[in-house]
Amino acid sequence: MKWESVKKTYNNQWVIIEAVTAHSDGEQRIIDDLSIVEVFGDDSLKAMHKYKEIHRDNKQRELYVVHTSRRELDIKEKTWIGVRGK
Repeated sequence: MKWESVKKTYNNQWVIIEAVTAHSDGEQRIIDDLSIVEVFGDDSLKAMHKYKEIHRDNKQRELYVVHTSRRELDIKEKTWIGVRGK
């Protein structure tokens, strides 16, 4: 599914999306194809709680919480430098 289709189908709602195919372009993450994991209407807190739950169970999935009012998916990549403690 493309972002334009998601915006039309789930107009003005919070959604959790999963990148099916994606690539990096410098500091930008480009999602070529995505799937809808869950729709939350106007409840951003529920969306974030569900995201944390799913991410905790499977950290390998590329998930994002986004609002469909966004014109484009503007996802910045961050490079982590350093060591995490125990």
